[in-house]
Amino acid sequence: MTNKSRWRIQTIAAFVCIAITLPLPATDSCDLLRHLRLPNVSISAVTAIDAGPDWTLPGVAGRPVTVSKPFCRVEGNIEKEIGFEVWLPLAPKWNGRYLGTGQGGNAGVENYRDMARGLDRGYATASTDTGHKIADTHWVLGDPQRLVNLGYRSNHLLQDTAKKMITAYYGTPPRHSYFIGCSGGGRLGMKEVQQFPEDYDGVITGTPAPMPSIMTTRILWQGVQMLKNPSTKMTDADWRLVAQAGVNGCDALDGVKDGVGEDSRRCHIDWESLRCKSGMHADCLGVEQIKLAQSIFAPFRDETGKQLDPGPMPGSVPTIAIPGPGGMIGEMVYRDANWDPLTLRIADALPGLQKAFPDFDINVIDLSPFKNHKGKIIGYQGWLDPTVLPLNTVNGYEAVERAMGGETRTQDFYRLFMVPGMAHCGGGPGANEFGGSGADAPIVDADHDLLSALEAWVEKGTAPARITASRVDHGKVVRTHPLCAYPRQARYRGNGSTDDAANYECVVPAKE
Repeated sequence: MTNKSRWRIQTIAAFVCIAITLPLPATDSCDLLRHLRLPNVSISAVTAIDAGPDWTLPGVAGRPVTVSKPFCRVEGNIEKEIGFEVWLPLAPKWNGRYLGTGQGGNAGVENYRDMARGLDRGYATASTDTGHKIADTHWVLGDPQRLVNLGYRSNHLLQDTAKKMITAYYGTPPRHSYFIGCSGGGRLGMKEVQQFPEDYDGVITGTPAPMPSIMTTRILWQGVQMLKNPSTKMTDADWRLVAQAGVNGCDALDGVKDGVGEDSRRCHIDWESLRCKSGMHADCLGVEQIKLAQSIFAPFRDETGKQLDPGPMPGSVPTIAIPGPGGMIGEMVYRDANWDPLTLRIADALPGLQKAFPDFDINVIDLSPFKNHKGKIIGYQGWLDPTVLPLNTVNGYEAVERAMGGETRTQDFYRLFMVPGMAHCGGGPGANEFGGSGADAPIVDADHDLLSALEAWVEKGTAPARITASRVDHGKVVRTHPLCAYPRQARYRGNGSTDDAANYECVVPAKE
């Protein structure tokens, strides 16, 4: 008998033992979870949440999370400090699936928002804080294992823990496992695909840029430019002026003048149109302001002239955050909570960050193991994202295409949907609600909802060719627009309302 066979028998025996020892759950009982023992897992609380009519968590950044269905809430730690929660709908309401959720930014808190969505549609769902708390502003200077856990490890451990709890509670493992995340959560989804291809059957990865180390360095550099040019003030209104100039440069090129460019690569900024003329005191920029804005929109280079990224898309509003002492690069690269960001030297800081956090970037492009597992990936990216730059995501996807042998072989299991007029994981002037992680749209149907589309692809073999996105104003859908599997784009057929997705077709754009 092989070691692998022996391990499978032992695992099955363990699950059988749990199932025999602990009865299947009653419709209103979480009792058996209080007695569950798993290796390297400590359960701190098991709570039966009635949820009726609504149960609300504070959420993150002032955005509360509401759940309307009863469930068992399990809280605990994996190993020393990887905090996690598993939410289990009562047995009759479970859809037989598991949903893992990825954490945005640098984590530090569970992704309650996507957990609530999953739970409300019948998923057993889970999330982790990746091993540090958001309130700990100097977590990087603590245990170096935290970086490994944030990089990839915590979510792999989470899915193993969650699946064991699911098996114990329902008496059967999930028949399908899915993952959803955007921004940092999208990165974690791609890490799962690359390093643990058998963890999930399907993954939704929002803004899956391949080089977040460059993104982090660029954002710091942008803030440093503001510090170095205190007399050149750029207000939010000024940046919106720059963004509107970018949209004006391409709005009508897709055949529809609607305030949104279908492909931001065709956009350009007419800087001269922004310059204040004689007698103008509003809705224009001074010479120094234009120079500063041009530097932000230019390709990002280090001090040697090496290009690191292609720059933000015209039409986007740049991510500007004024840095203070220390920060992620100061603490991670220089191990100094008081590091002065004005001393930033990109040619030193970027390789230092990549050395200190080697698991940060997405650097595996041969996804054959995941494809061989029959796994499916739906990626999405806003064309006006100023944080995860769209061209980085496009370039990363095209690198996968080359590694996998071309477009057809890649689209057999991985499809990317570029979203016109959408910013970072949502927002922006376009139709940006489609059930993706981070979007505000309610769960609707397979045409509008990425998770439904992923289920249909994994379980029925129906690959998504287009997704319908909505523009919602004061709770009312005012526009729908198709999102097409890259490289295809939506083209207006020439008849009917331009606010109706039915009047568009997905086509391969002509090369210019």
